[in-house]
Amino acid sequence: MNFLNLGLGELLGLVGAISAGVVALYLLDRSKRHQMVATLRFWSAADVRTELKHRRRIQQPWSLLLQLISLALLLTAIAGPQLGIFDAAGRDHVIVLDTSAWMGSRVGQGILMDQAKANARAYLRGIPRRDRVMLVRADALATPATAFESSRVVIESAIQQSQPGASALNLTQALQFADRAQKLQSQRAGEIVFIGAGRVSEEDAGLSTLPANLRVITTSSTQENVGLRKIGLRRSPSAPDSWDIFVVVRNYGVRPQSIDLGLQFSKSPAGSKKLTLRPGSEEQATFTYAAKSAGFLEARLNVRDAFPQDDRAVVELPPQVSSHVVVFSNEPQLLRPLFDANPQVDALFESPDKFDPAVKADVVVLDRFTPPSAPRGASIWIQPTASGSPVPVKATRTGVRLDQWHPETTLGAGLRTRDVTLESAEVFSPAAGDITVAETSDGPVIVARGPNPKQVVIGFHPGRGAMKYQLATPLLIANILRWMTPGAFRQWEFQAGTVGTVNVAVEKDAKPEDIRVLGAENRSLPFTLETNSSGSNLRFFSGAPGTVRVQMGDREAVYSLTLPDVGETAWRVPASVHKGVPRAIVADAAPRDLWPWLALLGGIGLLADWLLYGRSRAFRLRASRAMSPHFKKMAQWRKAS
Repeated sequence: MNFLNLGLGELLGLVGAISAGVVALYLLDRSKRHQMVATLRFWSAADVRTELKHRRRIQQPWSLLLQLISLALLLTAIAGPQLGIFDAAGRDHVIVLDTSAWMGSRVGQGILMDQAKANARAYLRGIPRRDRVMLVRADALATPATAFESSRVVIESAIQQSQPGASALNLTQALQFADRAQKLQSQRAGEIVFIGAGRVSEEDAGLSTLPANLRVITTSSTQENVGLRKIGLRRSPSAPDSWDIFVVVRNYGVRPQSIDLGLQFSKSPAGSKKLTLRPGSEEQATFTYAAKSAGFLEARLNVRDAFPQDDRAVVELPPQVSSHVVVFSNEPQLLRPLFDANPQVDALFESPDKFDPAVKADVVVLDRFTPPSAPRGASIWIQPTASGSPVPVKATRTGVRLDQWHPETTLGAGLRTRDVTLESAEVFSPAAGDITVAETSDGPVIVARGPNPKQVVIGFHPGRGAMKYQLATPLLIANILRWMTPGAFRQWEFQAGTVGTVNVAVEKDAKPEDIRVLGAENRSLPFTLETNSSGSNLRFFSGAPGTVRVQMGDREAVYSLTLPDVGETAWRVPASVHKGVPRAIVADAAPRDLWPWLALLGGIGLLADWLLYGRSRAFRLRASRAMSPHFKKMAQWRKAS
């Protein structure tokens, strides 16, 4: 019971004060009283002053008791009592609804998400309507769907709109978010209720540090499932026109499984294997497939289980790109080994008299001659004439020593050969913005200029003299071609993986400014770079299916994050945690006012006291009628006398 107008102490004090006054009036009496008699003939006037006397006992205790009870009822009615509300403020609960990928697994005629929604609605029916509820959808991220809301229509609508996502459940983060929301936003914290299958990673399986007010309502999570975990592809280092493929398959169930794994490229069979997996284990299958053209590689498991979403994955592969190089030289045998040794280079050798400035080529090589007009695209100039060199020739030296490379540049990366004597070399005078790749004591002998068009001028012949036998020579040509046509020399890696956090191994000396992580529509994604003794690790997060590209210099990794992420095991709920849907609370009806009934009872009590013990006209008439026979007899006695 709750009082709206007066507190309990105020009500008791008021009742006590008025009751004391009524009792005092009953104890107080006057000697002069109004008395009804038949005649005043035998009465004589007495000159006696009225005296006040206090009664030592109450003559009408039942009248006093009835009046006290009636007054107490009336005062209680004034206090405004209500029945049915003991806690008007209510409590604030948080429902953590599992919306991970596993909630889309089939069970009976529906999916696990349907069971979780039914449990959430049942919990709403089991708490008072004055309580407020926040709904949080939990997968890899904890996302609030509502604020603390008292409207059941809003909460049930948010529950109905919840659907399984593509990432795994991060239970630790979800419970921490719910606990923090209660501490910061709620007035009186209620329960934190987790509703779902609780399929988590191995790290969260034994989670024991839990909120004290946690309740868990679980759904069935023992369905058998075998799914693709990861697909990786990269060009074979021994055969650039072939792909090395590895596929990881996991058994999430509790029984051994034997499944067939098949690959298709552009709807043509590309390989198959039969795998036998133990419960809770992973197996890796490797394939090699030759394909120069672009197409879609599909991996499929021939299995029927409760979660078919991870039984198929598709990766789009680009065509093999090569750099088309046209070499104009009178001695092609000197340069042929440098270009033919690279499988990513398609070299065509022509005589200088066939030179065409509009030749269709990615790179044009001019070996010791000056054309009438410069090529329109990227070009390599080997010992050009002083009059036609794109970079001015300062001098020509014989028997000079190559003293220094510039490995800090892209063109000089990995070049460290020193003390090489050049039979003949041209020394250049670079302009501002030109890149010096190698130099002697007299000045630069290799200079690059760009980017429109890109040009590299070499003051000596790399296929003659001492440089012919140096390891730096093929590396120099490879660096120049990679700088001019980076797409042809880009190292591609493709992976089809699960949504969520992705770890990428990078070189130990990698710099964050040289790395780009691009999502949909080439939007940059945030990432972290961690370095340890074994190397560096790049980490980024993608919460939705899509393609993410990681660019690191001439290396690019493409991640097709289309596979749903499924937790490895079920959460082991501690025995101390409250479980199940609570019993519905009946005392949830609207408050009922009691003051009309109390006022009515108080009025009836006072009326009864007035009728039973009061001196009303009705009682006087009744008394006069009762005395009338006596009056007649007295009159007769007077006449007789």
